[in-house]
Amino acid sequence: MNLDSRDTSPDTISDRPLWLVIAVVLLAALAWAGSLFVGTDVESSAGTATPTKTPSLAEVADSSNHPPLSGGALLPTLTPVPTATQLPLETPVANATSEVVDDSAVEPWVVELAQTRGLNPLGRYIVIDQDNQLMHVIDEGRLTKLLEVTTGDPRYDWDTPAWFGVIGEFWGTFRGRGGVTADEGWWLFERGGNFLIHGLPYTLDAAGNKHYKGEDYLGELPASSGCIRLSPDDAQWFSAWKPAGTPIIILPLAND
Repeated sequence: MNLDSRDTSPDTISDRPLWLVIAVVLLAALAWAGSLFVGTDVESSAGTATPTKTPSLAEVADSSNHPPLSGGALLPTLTPVPTATQLPLETPVANATSEVVDDSAVEPWVVELAQTRGLNPLGRYIVIDQDNQLMHVIDEGRLTKLLEVTTGDPRYDWDTPAWFGVIGEFWGTFRGRGGVTADEGWWLFERGGNFLIHGLPYTLDAAGNKHYKGEDYLGELPASSGCIRLSPDDAQWFSAWKPAGTPIIILPLAND
C-alpha cells in the first residue's frame, strides 16, 4: 500500500470549498425549520385546543344573564306557581244535620223495661204507656207501630190496672156497657170484669151506620170504662198483626 496516496473521491469534505459547506448547512437549517411549521398546522386540524383569551370584567358581568349549563343542556327556568287562593268557609245551613233518623228505633226506656220483665228486646212485645196514651208495638226488636189509645178514666173510677201478661183470645165484635158495640176485641184479663183491647165503641142508626164515641180522646186523655181503645183503622191493623200470645206490659197511670 502506498502511504503517500490521497483519497480524491467527491465524498471527502476536506476537499470541498468552504462556501459549499456553509450552503449545505444553511439549507439543512431551513428544511428543519419548515418541518416545525408543517407539524403545528396538522395538530391544529386534528382538534388540539387553541388557547382562549381571558374574558374582560364586562364580559363576565354580561354572562350572568345567560342560563347556567348542566350536562351540556340548558336548565329550564322555573315557572312561578300561582299562590292558591283560600276559599271562604261555607256558612252552615240552619237546621242541617247528617244524622239519619230511624223511625223504627225502639226508645231505650222501652228496651230496658222489656229486659226487666225478662223479655227478649229483639223479639215481639207490646208496651202501653198510659201517661202518654200510646201503644208501642215491637216486632223483631223494631218499632212496628206507635198507636194512639185511650184507657180507663179515673174520674169515674174506671181505671186500667197496671199489668204484665200475654194477649188472649179474639172476641171480635161484642156488646159493652150502655148498649154500645165494639169491634176487633182481644181479651187480656178479668178483674171485676173483662179487660180487652178493642176498637172505639159505637152505636148504630136506623140505616146501620156506625157512630163512634170518644175519637177526640185517642192519644190525649183516658176516657174508657177500663179497656184499651183504638181507632177503627188501628184496631183492624192490630187484628191483622195477629197479637194472640204476645207479651204485653201495661204501665200504671202516674196520677192515678
